[in-house]
Amino acid sequence: MSRLNIAPTKSNVLNLRRDLDMATEGFELLDQKREILVMELMHLMDTVREVQRKLDEAQQKAYTTLRKAIARNGYHRMRGTASAVSYVHEVEVQTRVVAGVRIPQIQTRHGEFASQFGFSGTDSLVDRTMKDFLDLLHVVGRMAQLETAVWLLARELKKTQRRVNALEQIFIPDFKETLDYINDVLESKELQSIFVMKQVKQRAERRQSGADES
Repeated sequence: MSRLNIAPTKSNVLNLRRDLDMATEGFELLDQKREILVMELMHLMDTVREVQRKLDEAQQKAYTTLRKAIARNGYHRMRGTASAVSYVHEVEVQTRVVAGVRIPQIQTRHGEFASQFGFSGTDSLVDRTMKDFLDLLHVVGRMAQLETAVWLLARELKKTQRRVNALEQIFIPDFKETLDYINDVLESKELQSIFVMKQVKQRAERRQSGADES
């Protein structure tokens, strides 16, 4: 803590009390915001773990099917077949606001699975490979949304925590210490003024008493 370098006057007491009230109110609001961000992050992390599990499973399934399809149909034939596949992939981004943070809501659409080539020269593993990778894309889109949300919320939480710490550990204690110091100085001046006034009054009374006796 450190005392602010301002003159010990009554006007500065009023200004400091106003600043202290504002800092205290700001601290309470930021502390509430911090709690909301922490709760949202904890909820998201639970969801991330679940979606990550699904992503790992979908990825393993898709690549396992792909390896089997390559082994049965050959690498070059699979590349040729893949080049003929055409799907419309759409990404729609909306937002929701959490504690003042705009979180993107990503919706991905990859179309419904449909065979896009004839049966000649291919087998069911080719269809299954295409379907498995479409399923994987859906999970990837969901994970992208979650990771973006976690990153944005974590960044905002870090900024909020710094502000809370600054108010709690620097500004509010400095305001309080300065207020106490100024109040002590003003009280001391007031007591000194009262003492001086008493002294002046006593002297005036002694002079008056002397004048009466003469």
